[in-house]
Formats: sequence, structure tokens, C-alpha cells
Amino acid sequence: MLENYKIIKFSKLDTQPNPIMPDRGYKDLTLDDSAISVMTDHRLEKAPICNTKTPLDTATKLMAQEKTNMLLVSNAHDQIVGLISSADISGEKPIKYIKETKKKRDDIKVGHLMTPIEVMPVLDIQDVLNAKIGDILHTLNDIGSEYILVTTIIDNKYSIRGIFSARKIARSLNIFFSPSPAAKTFADYSRALHESQHIH
Repeated sequence: MLENYKIIKFSKLDTQPNPIMPDRGYKDLTLDDSAISVMTDHRLEKAPICNTKTPLDTATKLMAQEKTNMLLVSNAHDQIVGLISSADISGEKPIKYIKETKKKRDDIKVGHLMTPIEVMPVLDIQDVLNAKIGDILHTLNDIGSEYILVTTIIDNKYSIRGIFSARKIARSLNIFFSPSPAAKTFADYSRALHESQHIH
């Protein structure tokens, strides 16, 4: 069965190796680097998911455990139906929902506050593979969103391949970025990045 394959040359260590730190192989990123370098890739990192019936406090704890600011939200059929962020939970959404429904905070579930998948901006993985980080930031700014989902097709069905987070990208580039339509120009990002490189 293995006669068509080769034995790979191997060796043995004569020292004790150190573990590698998870930097995904990218350092000192710029706006011209590949967009994939700042995408949370669910083929490499398990997607943080909760379901629509998850209480808000449980979702907050899960975010802390997963060291993330957002969770994908699934339904009873394990289909992704939305996204919930820490800002959704700690911001005005719960207050508004309580006023409108007269319910208590403990009665609020993730499904009540999530952003439905139907209104989330989505990019195709093939377009992402040909894009730069600056392209992603420009897109986030243009639509005024903090997140963009990335999809791929598996077995003729759409699947979430990954996600871009404006906060994560800004942290990777050591720049300040707050997505809002037409709030900044692409040149502002370049200038901010150039200045941060001199500071750091």
C-alpha cells in the first residue's frame, strides 16, 4: 500500500527545544500585507459559538474564556444565525430591549440582541486571498461595521470560514481604528500606521 511513497529523512534532537509562540508567522504588519494574515481563520482556530438561548451573562463568560469580543450564534440545527459582541451586551441594546418588552435582564437571551446573519457584511474567501489589509479596513470603514464574515462553499453549502475584526486589525497594526462610514480616509490609515512605526 505504501510502495508508491517515500521515507522522509529524519533526525534526532541533541538538545531541549523551546515551544514556538503562536504569532501565525506574521510580524510587523503593514496595510499592504495580505488580508489573510489578520483574518481569524476557523480552519486554524475553533470558532467561538453560543446558541440563541444563551443568557447574556453566560455569553460574557464564554467570551472571557475564549479571549474574544464576539461570538457566532447558532440555532437548534447548528446553523449560524447571527453574531453577538461584547458591545451588544454591555451597551444600549439590553436597556432598549428591557424598555420595549418590560422584561428583566435575566430573561434576555443572546438571540434577542444578536445581529442577524442576514444583515452581516460577508466576503468570499477567494476575494480575501487576493486582498490586502488596507482593503479590509477600507471596506470596514465604508460600511461602518466592526466585523466582516468570510464564507466558503463546502459540499455546495455556505460555511463561515473566518471573520475580520476591526479591533483585532488595529491592534495588529498598532493603530487606532474606529469604523464609521466616511469618518476617515484611506490616507489617514497610512499616516497613522507610518507614525506608529516611528513611535514603536
